[in-house]
Amino acid sequence: MAKSVDFELYKAFTLKAEGLIDRIVTQALVAEAFDPSDGEEHRHEQIDALWDTGATNSAITKELANALGLIPAGKTDVLHAGGSSDQVNTYLVNVFLPNEVGVQGVFVHEANLGPIGVDMLIGMDIIVLGDFALTNTNGKTVVSFRIPSYRSIDYVAEHYTYLKSVINRNDLCPCGSGKKFKKCHGLAL
Repeated sequence: MAKSVDFELYKAFTLKAEGLIDRIVTQALVAEAFDPSDGEEHRHEQIDALWDTGATNSAITKELANALGLIPAGKTDVLHAGGSSDQVNTYLVNVFLPNEVGVQGVFVHEANLGPIGVDMLIGMDIIVLGDFALTNTNGKTVVSFRIPSYRSIDYVAEHYTYLKSVINRNDLCPCGSGKKFKKCHGLAL
C-alpha cells in the first residue's frame, strides 16, 4: 500500500557553487523563540550562518543576542576547538533558513564568532533534524538540506545499483579477483 505524504510539511533548499568550497555559509533569519502560527510580527535579524558538522550545538554571537534583545535562558560550559568557555549565556531562538526552512525553539549558546565573519554556527542539533548532502561533481559544489528527514541516501547502494546495470552477472568482476561478478561483488546486490 502506498504511503500518503504531505509534501507541504517538507521544506528544502539547495546551494550551488562554481568550484569547490571550503565552507558552507547560508543566510538565516534569527528571532527570539515564538509560535509561528500566532500571526504576529517578531523582531528578527538576517545574518550569515556557518554550517559546522563538528559543532554539537548551534551558537550565536553576543552582538546578535544584544541586537535581538534576547534574555538569557541560562548558562552553560562550552567545549570548542580553542579549549573551553566557562558559563556562557544560552538563549532560545527560532532559525529560518533559505526557502522557508524553519526550526523552532533552538537552544543556542553565546560564542565569539567574529574571527570567522559570521553571526551563527549551525550545529548538529539542527543538521540532524533533516537530511544533509554535500556533493562535488565536475568541480562544482552542491549542498542540499531538507527537513524533516523522509528518505535515506546511501551512496554505496547507489553504486551497486549502477554496477548491476552495467555488468552482466556472469562477467568477470571488475575488482580483478578473477571471479564472476555474481560470486564476488555481485553478492552484495
